[in-house]
Amino acid sequence: MLYSHHNSTPAPLPDRIRFPDGSTRTDASTFTAEELELAGFNGPFDMPDCDPLAETVDWDGSAFLVRPYNDVELEAQWQRVREQRLQLLQASDWTQIEDFDLGADRQAWATYRQQLRDVTLQVNPFAISWPIAPTLA
Repeated sequence: MLYSHHNSTPAPLPDRIRFPDGSTRTDASTFTAEELELAGFNGPFDMPDCDPLAETVDWDGSAFLVRPYNDVELEAQWQRVREQRLQLLQASDWTQIEDFDLGADRQAWATYRQQLRDVTLQVNPFAISWPIAPTLA
């Protein structure tokens, strides 16, 4: 169960709560509703179901709200995808050195690297289907 402390985003109860008089209590399993209220907690709240590939959950100070990702969040996720793609391309740069004998694996690596470059053609940055790097024979 999740509780909000002074309208902050709900989280599990801490092991210790502090009362206005400065006293504290421990063992969250024994806190009463009255003690929680006195210590500034309200709830319990359940995290609502959402489709993490299309939606996010916000806290408005009193309730959870499920909403679709906005343009800023989508662009931030696309940026993370591009950064991961760059790391994977850099990790496979060695396969492009002509002097390195990859034999028949050269085409498999070229295909893999093209698939990496094409990941941004996918529709949803939260559901990227990443290609798998070839194994060396």
